[in-house]
Amino acid sequence: MKGLESKAMEVLLGYGWPGNVRELENVIECSVVLDRDGIIGTDDLPAQIQSASIPAMESVTIPLGTPLEEVERILMEETLKRTKGDKGLASKLLGISTRTLYRKMDKKE
Repeated sequence: MKGLESKAMEVLLGYGWPGNVRELENVIECSVVLDRDGIIGTDDLPAQIQSASIPAMESVTIPLGTPLEEVERILMEETLKRTKGDKGLASKLLGISTRTLYRKMDKKE
């Protein structure tokens, strides 16, 4: 296996994993076996995981001239809302550490 597409990673991160590590392990093993090109994509993942992933992130309209701190607050709130409050997943989608997300949330309060 050469790698994992970023979209496949998003799907894996967005899944609830009711079977915990064993279920994740099984999905990765099956995906590696079924993969044809060495890179695991969303099409290599089981259908139930693909369908349970996070809904596509819609665009957020922010008026030009909005202060940067307000833009940051809006994006954090929207991401948290769309990840159903999952701060770990939200931080990954925002490209920041969970600690940074908590710090920025505390700063906004």
